[in-house]
Amino acid sequence: MSQELSVDISKQAVDSGFLEFFELEIGTGSDNILYFHAGKNENLQDIQYRDQNGAVKTYVALPLMMSGIEYKYDGPSPRPSLTIANVESIIKTSSKFKTEMADGTWDATAGDDALPITKDNFVLDDLIGSKLTRRRTLEKYLTSNPTIEFRRDVYIIDRIEEKTNMLVSFELSSAFDLDGIRIPSRAVVGKYCPWKYQGARSELSDRRGACVWKIKDQIPHSGGATSSVFATENDEPLLLKSAVDATSPVNKDNISSHNIDTFVVDTSSANFHRYYRSRVSSNTATDLGDTTKWQEVRVYTTYSSDASDIVYRVFSGDTRRNSYVLHSNTIWRVLIENTKSDGATPSIGSAYWEKADICGKLLGSCKMRYQAMGINSNTALNFIPSINLDTSRSLPFGGFPGSKKFR
Repeated sequence: MSQELSVDISKQAVDSGFLEFFELEIGTGSDNILYFHAGKNENLQDIQYRDQNGAVKTYVALPLMMSGIEYKYDGPSPRPSLTIANVESIIKTSSKFKTEMADGTWDATAGDDALPITKDNFVLDDLIGSKLTRRRTLEKYLTSNPTIEFRRDVYIIDRIEEKTNMLVSFELSSAFDLDGIRIPSRAVVGKYCPWKYQGARSELSDRRGACVWKIKDQIPHSGGATSSVFATENDEPLLLKSAVDATSPVNKDNISSHNIDTFVVDTSSANFHRYYRSRVSSNTATDLGDTTKWQEVRVYTTYSSDASDIVYRVFSGDTRRNSYVLHSNTIWRVLIENTKSDGATPSIGSAYWEKADICGKLLGSCKMRYQAMGINSNTALNFIPSINLDTSRSLPFGGFPGSKKFR
């Protein structure tokens, strides 16, 4: 605390408004900090203030409140809450919160793969583990240089405490909070796998967790051959279109009786054909939306082999039906309609594409990868996994039960 503030407090007469500023560091990057404040004399206007490095920043006004703050010298560390009213002020595309991510310099990334956190893919779960710095000063010291302020408080966003249509509340922990820590330190509360998807794969030098699932060639076969298995976050298989077409899928209007793993195609929507495979034998169900009988799959083409005039399309009613491609050993889903001749090559950070092979973090997500077995002897990208699983293969040690869903 500065000498000036000490004098103000000793007088017990503060003649200036009290201000709270927050600096939220998300992921890693050279420009990955959001600046905001809790209001100035009940007037929610943006405020210019110097950051911790002395540079003048615009602190965006957000309707928020921090509670549960206390200072004590014994017992467990306090775990305050940060509540932000009106969730739309955070997640809405045009919100001030996301505007900060669209200034052209924002470069926050998450994980070893350096996946970008952008205004388009940002979700509240991205804030878990982020560092929050709380700063306080008096209004009359806003323009002081160097800054005059109270002691800074540093917290880590530990979990989403509550989320409704009206507000979102985060539980915070002190950056040095070690109370209750045990080894191993993972809390066993069930449902989600705690390991980072592909975080311990052999291609990485700095491996984290126990998910050794590789980018490609994950399934070994006799003779040294391998196959690749991909799936969406919703546990929908991602299959090479030509491999599925080679099975001669029947049109949905000609459904008679199908064995398990046979395919049906719905061509009723031009340019957005849908593929389904039978979950059961002797399947005569004509309702493809019956998920007990049918599973929808997503098909992809190979970007490098596609003609330059092929249109990668966007389905406005359901983005899961957008076009998928394989490029650089990764499956991508299109976000903005384009052709190869447009030069919008799939890549990390592209506005046109996003990664499609993402783990759903559930037990079923893990099984459909590690226990995948083919419906025939096909290998490489022509490999088509069966609904049935090879349960003799084990899952990563300690993957379930888990406590947190990671990006």
